Amino acid sequence: MGDYKMYDTSKSQMWKEIFEQPRAVENAVKFNMETIKSIAAEVKKRKINTVVFAARGSSEHACQVGKYLFEIYCGMTASIASPSVITSYEAIPDYSNILLIGVSQSGGAQDVYETMKACENQGGVCVSITNVRDSLMTRVGSYYMNCECGPELSVTAAKSYITQLAIISALAAYISDNNDFIDEILHLKEIVSESLLIEDQIRKIIPLYRNASNILIFGRGLLYALGLETELKIQETSYLDARCYASSDYQHGPIAATRRFIPTIFFIADNHTNDSIISLYNRLKKEYKIFSTVVTNNKNLIKDADEIIELPTNHEGLKAVFSCTIFSQMFSCLLSIARGYNPDAPEGVSKKTVTR
Repeated sequence: MGDYKMYDTSKSQMWKEIFEQPRAVENAVKFNMETIKSIAAEVKKRKINTVVFAARGSSEHACQVGKYLFEIYCGMTASIASPSVITSYEAIPDYSNILLIGVSQSGGAQDVYETMKACENQGGVCVSITNVRDSLMTRVGSYYMNCECGPELSVTAAKSYITQLAIISALAAYISDNNDFIDEILHLKEIVSESLLIEDQIRKIIPLYRNASNILIFGRGLLYALGLETELKIQETSYLDARCYASSDYQHGPIAATRRFIPTIFFIADNHTNDSIISLYNRLKKEYKIFSTVVTNNKNLIKDADEIIELPTNHEGLKAVFSCTIFSQMFSCLLSIARGYNPDAPEGVSKKTVTR
């Protein structure tokens, strides 16, 4: 494979910001803790059992993880809003007794703002999470939380995504009153720091993907939600047709398009969903002879993977979401550089994208 360390990341702002993330997640939780506890107290006092997220892009992918967390740990019905219902169809869903969380790096998402405004007008609990103070979305709702990760200079979101994920996870933890969940939140800095140690493993596999035109990504549950962000990161940095599927969905039709020459990435680090994705992996390996990279905290789960990225052994479930986030960011940044692109400035992508 040649010198896998040859990919020069010294000029990449994205790469620099990846390594700022241990402190970023610590700050995101620390400086928003009182607000998180206040929101949790109001949700419990009002006996709110529905949470709706409103977001786009990477922010929506953070919310996809949150959707699982709120349903698993809080017993709340969770959904992702369709802002066009309000902005295009001029309909108003009943948001009178829900928790609505609007998320945007720039805070300038007009359609998310309109969704939040509808919730506020009806008396629901409305929360905004942005990385820009005094932005549009901070003007609405009862609660505001800042990502506290400092300016993000790379257009490709890294630390804004992971801090949004940290804040949403922390909110679910304190609503749930689950002590083990809360303990994980309080140790996010260590979890992310440990995850950064997989760098050399990722550098070694980049030559295997450098000339690909398609990549398939598989996960289930929490790691499917994370896989959606992996898909986006690869698409915008390397201009590849990367596609993520839940292992449960892939067999309901898309499997017919499987081809041996399309490389695959499997996230297998969640005891609740491992069996499902291992079953799909075994089928694709047997029937299609796929080339595979498996990202896992237990290499013994898969015997015949072409490449394995070993996460820390205790990174399972939610911890694995954060460590697989680091994998996704490093992989995307390095692949972009290897293909001769600039991961900091994807073509056609803006830091502030406004939709209605």
